[in-house]
This record gives sequence, C-alpha cells and structure tokens, in this order.
Amino acid sequence: MAEALGLEPVEGPPDPDGADCVKCGRCCHHGPSTVHLLDVDEERVLSRPGGEALLARLTILDDRPPGWRFVRNTGHRCAALDVSTPGLYPCSLYDVRPDDCRIVEPGSPACLEARRLGHLGTSVRFTRERAF
Repeated sequence: MAEALGLEPVEGPPDPDGADCVKCGRCCHHGPSTVHLLDVDEERVLSRPGGEALLARLTILDDRPPGWRFVRNTGHRCAALDVSTPGLYPCSLYDVRPDDCRIVEPGSPACLEARRLGHLGTSVRFTRERAF
C-alpha cells in the first residue's frame, strides 16, 4: 500500500522514451521543499510568456538562508502537476521545468524509486552522467 503522500506503486519498467510518464506522475508526488530552482531555472521560467506570473503562482521563496526558491508543494504533489484529467499527470511548466525535474529521466534511479513507492522517496541519489 502506498503512503498517503503519493499514488499506488506502478509495476514494471517505464517506457525508455517517456511515453508513459504522463500516465505515471509518481515523480511529481513528493514532500515540500523537494524541487528547488537555481538561477538558470528562474531565467528559463521568466523567458516564457507570462513567466513572472507563473513563477509567482508556482514557487515560493524559503525565508531561511540561503533563500532557496522551491516549487510549491503542500505535502502531496508538485503545484505544477496538472491533475484536472483523472489518470493523467502532465506538468504545467514542462517546457521550462527546473533542472531538478530534468534529471528524473525514464529509468533513472529517481524514476524507478518513485514508481516502486508511488511517490518520490528520499533515498534517491540524483545523478546524471555527463559527457565531456
């Protein structure tokens, strides 16, 4: 049984090309202060038409040093997750999503953990191999 934080776990491997991501959405179910925005992420959001309003609506500044900006989350799911269609979980800012979200690729450790738990857990190392 999945914790109240997320959804029921999903069995089996994800489609490597991400075809089932919008039907899954488990990586977007996590606790508050999980997805933070760096300067480059804020710039990306602000480059989108209506970016300032989007940033104001979907993010919050932590008043504790160092003053991180996080995607809003009241404890169950990311505020950018569009849950208006039952069974689908598209991201409302996918084209300008933060780097924290960009590293959760299909089949990555974070993806597999979220599918296994029904939500993004805390035991995942966020790593991405870099090509130099």
